[in-house]
Amino acid sequence: MTTRYEIQISDLLGRYLVAAKDLKAGENILTDEPFVLGPTSDSALVCFNCYLPLISKFLVCKNCAVAPICPGEGCPESFPKRWHSKSECEFFRNLKLTKSLNPMTMVQNVGSLLVLRAILKKDTDPQAWAEFMKLETHLDERRNSSIWEYNDNTVKFITTLGLLDNVLDESLVQKVCAAIDVNSFEVRGPPIPVLGYSQPLRGIYLKASLLAHDCVGNTHVSINDNNVLVCHASMDLKKGETIYYNYTDPLKGTSLRQHHLRIGKYFKCNCERCKDSTELGTYLSSAICPECKTGYVSQSSDQQWDCHECKKKFEHSKIWHTVQCCSDKFDVINKKDEKELEEYIRNVSKILAPNHYLLLEATQRLAGVLRDAINREPHPTKKLMRRKLQLCKELLPVLEKLCPGISSTKAITLYEIHVSLVQLAKKLFDSREITGNGYMDELMNAEKYLKRALEMLFIEPGNSPEGELCAKALEEYRALKATMNNVLDGIHAEGKTYVPPCETARPITEN
Repeated sequence: MTTRYEIQISDLLGRYLVAAKDLKAGENILTDEPFVLGPTSDSALVCFNCYLPLISKFLVCKNCAVAPICPGEGCPESFPKRWHSKSECEFFRNLKLTKSLNPMTMVQNVGSLLVLRAILKKDTDPQAWAEFMKLETHLDERRNSSIWEYNDNTVKFITTLGLLDNVLDESLVQKVCAAIDVNSFEVRGPPIPVLGYSQPLRGIYLKASLLAHDCVGNTHVSINDNNVLVCHASMDLKKGETIYYNYTDPLKGTSLRQHHLRIGKYFKCNCERCKDSTELGTYLSSAICPECKTGYVSQSSDQQWDCHECKKKFEHSKIWHTVQCCSDKFDVINKKDEKELEEYIRNVSKILAPNHYLLLEATQRLAGVLRDAINREPHPTKKLMRRKLQLCKELLPVLEKLCPGISSTKAITLYEIHVSLVQLAKKLFDSREITGNGYMDELMNAEKYLKRALEMLFIEPGNSPEGELCAKALEEYRALKATMNNVLDGIHAEGKTYVPPCETARPITEN
């Protein structure tokens, strides 16, 4: 296969990836197996073999008599990967004999398992270990900090195992901890059957770790249930163009994204979005101007916010206090209660810009609550359907700007819009509020949204939640086409001819 990326080096980005050829949106850039995968530093106990949570009881590996593993019949056969390797088992077995290592020591240090497994790679996979040690650590910034002190427990644990007896680098464990913290990807742990409960994991992917950051990325990254990471181009890329991945949540404001990057990645982002106080015209962090009441005020410096309409300037503390009050209120409301969410949106919309990240999160939550209510009710009302449709449509333009090209969040939103259009159109047709022609208009409109969603979902791993949604969407697409054919047959049976609306026509359900 032709190489789709090249590694380059710069003072600003360190080692990073660029497109080695022109790439089309949806094209696979790289596929990466984890160098190491394991529980987070504050994880509850998991099976050392398959990473299933061990809630009440566990067994120990019969070979080493140390590693905690699944009780009963052992790890599910559906999990092909076994993380408690033969070499690790032998390592534990020797420690059991020489240093009386016992299972409870491992239970108490499950949060250090990922670091331990990374260090064991030094002998079992020296080539990959060498690549791992090239990863950025920001060790100097971490030295003598609270995170450095927090990792002292891991240092002491690794030391007791004798892994540092012949190591000259006294900071090796801290360096490994840092490389994991700075470069790891969050991975879904396997869920307990029926309960669905799982522990989040962290994985180091040596190729994907070289993806540079931008708050408007040009890639789409997914990790399947086999823990394989796949990176696709989310938009067309030209040869030589830097390949970017957004390390942050695109629907968070600049201050929150910068805080996340500063605390977790140790750098300040200077991308175009971060330098633009309007966040590419979305006003995602802006408030309504207290002076003119029509413009939006955005933070222009650490001390000042400016109105884009009346040009009035405000002290940072005044506007920030207002935004913080809205944030505090959102923290305490019941996010599963339709009325509380509606009241929050209604009140906060008088203070914050329409696309403020707090309002967007409330919008997403409310849309989810309404979706569940519609699916649960035997006869959901048109009001519920219209409200959910409105919320999804409010979210879509923001996603188009901040997540251009392929985006799983955008695909899900497009899918939900299609669902609402189909449900509402059927209800209107059944109650004879629209004719067969009007029903057909609505179904064609829904089809456009569903097709766009499917175009994005096709690249998702089949065993991921998004991949499962893709399979469901395909079934619904077939059902939609069948419904459209039935409606057409009905129109023709009445001796009429269906004429598709022009692109500028507004479907009834969008009024």
